[in-house]
Amino acid sequence: MKWEERYRINVNDTDWSGIVSLGGIFRIMQDTADLQMAGERPSYDELLAAGHSFVLSRIGVSVYAPLTAHEEIRSQTWSVAGRGVTFNRCYRLLRGDDIVAEATSAWALVGVEDKKLRRVGEVPMRYSEDEPLELDLPARFRIPAETPMALVGERTVLYADVDRNGHMNNTRYPDVFCSYLPDMRRRRVISAIFSFQSEAPLGETEKIYCGEDDGTYYVRSVRPSGAVNAEAELLLEAL
Repeated sequence: MKWEERYRINVNDTDWSGIVSLGGIFRIMQDTADLQMAGERPSYDELLAAGHSFVLSRIGVSVYAPLTAHEEIRSQTWSVAGRGVTFNRCYRLLRGDDIVAEATSAWALVGVEDKKLRRVGEVPMRYSEDEPLELDLPARFRIPAETPMALVGERTVLYADVDRNGHMNNTRYPDVFCSYLPDMRRRRVISAIFSFQSEAPLGETEKIYCGEDDGTYYVRSVRPSGAVNAEAELLLEAL
């Protein structure tokens, strides 16, 4: 069974082309997931109070059509059966009966204090489940070794980026990464895969690298220690 919420697109989630940014799409999807957690329990706050926190490890999204300010949409999300230490979740945005965007994601449940991974079933949850989406995206993602990656900038994690965990919220990454791609005023993201490998805490400065191969763009953020923070593969089309 899918959990569904209705939204009216906020103009503040649109970019300079007048369409909802990829980050805006992420925020709608994850707000819906937060509402499902609150409605079916445990809520995000209840998990946190019990010493657990969900951490996104991977998300792949396909965006079939642009969204603009004040449009009314339906947002659906549902859990998918997990295994081991991987918790799966899917998302879908609809305008009328038309599917606008879909996403699949994999999460880890981590102990706030001990930083240990919790296994599926270890913490009781009652979130409704449904069948997984089958998107035309690879199940696993790595930037190809042969793709040259150039340093394009450095960026410090600021107050506006972080959530209650004290590090950059995953819904911020799409717009931050897209800020380093060329000519975004005339293009939009039609598919993206993000892989999160380590946290970017408040005040830390990350190095941003970009590369391109046959129309596909790759972005990587690297922490001062040299550890990879996050990587993404993004496919764009002209508006």
